[in-house]
Order: sequence, then structure tokens, then C-alpha cells
Amino acid sequence: MDHLHQHQQHHDPPPRSEHHDYGRQPVIPPPPPPPHNIDGGGGEGGIIIDPVAVLDATDYAAAVGGASKREQQPPVASHHQRQHPDDSRQHHAHQHHDLDRPPTDPNNDNDRPPPSSSSSSDYTSIRHLLAEAEQSARRTHLALTRSQTALQTAASIHAAAASDHDASLANVESLKLKYRERIMSEGLRQSCRWNDMYRKLVVWKSQTGGDTTVPCGENDGEDVRKLNRWVVNQRTAYKYFRNGDRKHIKDHRIDALNKIGFVWSVTDRLWDRNYDDLRAHHAKHGTFDVPHKTDRKLAAFVSRLRTAMGHKREGLVQQELTDERIKRLDSISFTWDVKRKPRKSTSNDTVKFSVMYDHLASFKARYGHLKVNKLEKEWKKGIGHPDKKVYRRLPLFMAFVRKEQLAYVQGLPCSLDEEKVRMLEELGVEWRKQASEPRKSTGGEASRKRRRRRA
Repeated sequence: MDHLHQHQQHHDPPPRSEHHDYGRQPVIPPPPPPPHNIDGGGGEGGIIIDPVAVLDATDYAAAVGGASKREQQPPVASHHQRQHPDDSRQHHAHQHHDLDRPPTDPNNDNDRPPPSSSSSSDYTSIRHLLAEAEQSARRTHLALTRSQTALQTAASIHAAAASDHDASLANVESLKLKYRERIMSEGLRQSCRWNDMYRKLVVWKSQTGGDTTVPCGENDGEDVRKLNRWVVNQRTAYKYFRNGDRKHIKDHRIDALNKIGFVWSVTDRLWDRNYDDLRAHHAKHGTFDVPHKTDRKLAAFVSRLRTAMGHKREGLVQQELTDERIKRLDSISFTWDVKRKPRKSTSNDTVKFSVMYDHLASFKARYGHLKVNKLEKEWKKGIGHPDKKVYRRLPLFMAFVRKEQLAYVQGLPCSLDEEKVRMLEELGVEWRKQASEPRKSTGGEASRKRRRRRA
């Protein structure tokens, strides 16, 4: 035991003393600076930046690697070192020098070695740039926060202003309506012919179940005729009013007529009724093609619509279709173009044409002209009688051949040929002019004739 104790004393290093120098003193790295928060407030939403993380990766890896290797070396000397005392003393000296160094933990940020002398200048410049970047980030974040606050405030102010503006507009419209109603009531209390006719129209509407058109027939009395003329004059005055001439009717009178549902345009009202009937027909049958045998008026309305659309596409003037009416028809998917099978001429058509042509020739021989429509109107009024009943069918025949002649000129399928057209022209039939050809101006003679007939 004594021999073992002596041997251990011989090989173990002497005890450490506070005044004993075992070589170079270890360099204690300065503590790393605290992490920086870009947010500046220390909140959870800030971005934390560790300055040590920007050190030279090569120096840090070398330092950590050396520490790890030193930790892996066993502190106990080997058997070969116990056999050689000189080597043992050198080993103990190096071991004592390593023991003076503090242990290094690679997982602890405080145990990271300081940067080497070669990267000290880079470290200082990076710290300086980092400080400037942090200040810039804080400034931009503050500006962003202020702009967002200002934007929210401006949005709330805009919404409040828009709401107040809408309320002001509604108040203005309400006051305008009250003002116009007050003017209308004061105007109707006055004693004048217009107010008297207006009251008669109100009575007429209550008696006829809500109709303000006031149709006039031959058997109606003088009061109905006067009221009819007054209604027509109001429509004419309203047309001038819409064109900028406001001296024919006043605003409060227009409001009074609108209040009782006055019909300003009979044509528009008829068009609206036909439009409603067409929608009902499509909902029931699933098609816009109306047979003439079922409803002649509605079939004629559909035919006029398609003809007007054809004229509009050709650039011709037409009044049947306006942009608003086209939108209404497109909303119900109205079919403008219909492909019809070409009509084939048959022997019956030829027989009918020859028969009606003979009647037309006899009509010209009897009366000396081919104005079948004029005589037809006189016969309806009781002025004279036709020599043959078949003469009453000649207006339809003339309208038919004129329509077919237009199709013949345009190269469309029709029942006429070159021979039939030549026969009708030799008889003296005047063809209908093309829609694009301007009509001959009569210099107002037609209107003067109408005025004379009315007188």
C-alpha cells in the first residue's frame, strides 16, 4: 500500500496554488450584447436579432471544434506516458494549461468565443450597420402605424360624409316633391278652362275604370269629342315640352296629369300591351312565332319588330324600335331572325294569280284606274257599291303582288316570275318604292288636303 501511495504521489501533479502560474491566462470573452427588438416595445410581435449570430462563421466553427476535441480527450495519462517520465511531465504541463481554461458549451450563446483579430473590424462595421438598420426599421414602423391610423380615420370620415350626403339628397328630393305638390294644389284651385277639363278627365277616368285615352267615335256626344281634343292637345304640348319649348304646358299641370296616370303616348301604351301579350305567349308556348290564325294582332306585332330590326341593321330610319325597347326584347331572348323555308309555287298559286289578274283587268276597264284602295274606303262609308263583290278582294291582291315584287327584285324566294311581273307592269301596276329611296316631296299639299277634309 505504501508503495502504491508513493507511486501515485510520484505521478500525480502537485496541488494547485493560487500564486502558481501554469502558463498563459485564459481570455474571458465579453458577454454578448442583449438581443435587439426592432419593434422597440419589447412585445411579442417584434423581430429579435442576435448580434453574435453575424460573427465570422469560420472562426466560430474553429473555436467550437477545438473545444469539443479538448473535451473528448481523457484527462488520465496512458501507460506509455507512465513509462516515460519526461513525456509525462510535458503532458501534465499541457493538461494543467487546459484545465485553466473554462469549459466551453456549444449550446450556450454566452460561451461563444470572441471574434478573431482578422474579423474585429468587420464585426464593428456590422454592429454599426445593424444599429442603423434597427433605427430605420423603428422609424418606418412608426410611420406605417401612423399612416394606418390616419387611413382608418379617413375611411370612417368618408363613410360618415357619404351617409350625410345621401340623407341630404333624400331630404332635397322630399322637399322638392312637397313644393311641387303645393304648387300643383294651388294651381288646380284656380278657375280656368284647363282646370275644368282636368276635372272632367278625372270623372271620365273614374267612370271608364282607369282609362285616360278618351277614345272618340262617330256616335259619341260633343262633350266626349271636346275632351278627346283636349287630351290630344295635352300630348302635343308635352312633346314640345320635352323638346325645350315650355310655353305650351306648365310643370305643375304635367305633375297633375301624371298623378292620375295620364297616357302621354298611345303608341307606347299599345306597344307595352303587345309586349306583355308576347311575353305571356312565350311563357305558355315557348316560342315567339305567333300564328296568324291564333292572334292576328300579336302576329303582326312580331312581324313589325323583325322588319324594323332589319331596317335598323341596314341603317334606315325606323320608329318602331328604340334602344330601350331593344333592351327589353333582348331581356326575354326575343328571336330576331327566323329561318323560313322558301315558298314553292304551285299550280293553285298560278290559277289564283290568273283569276285575280283577270278581275284586276276588268276593274281597270270598268273604272279606268287601279286605285282599288280608294274605292274600297268609299264603299265602306256607303258611297257607291262595287259592280262585283270580288272587287273587294283586289286591295289584298295588290298588296300581295307588291310585296312579292320586292322579294323578286331582291332575289328572294317569291311566287312571281319575270312573265307575271311584265304582265302587271303592262296593266299599269305601280310598284312600291324601296325603303332606301326618298319619297317625293309634295310641298305640304297632303297636309293641306287633310285640313280641308276636316273643315
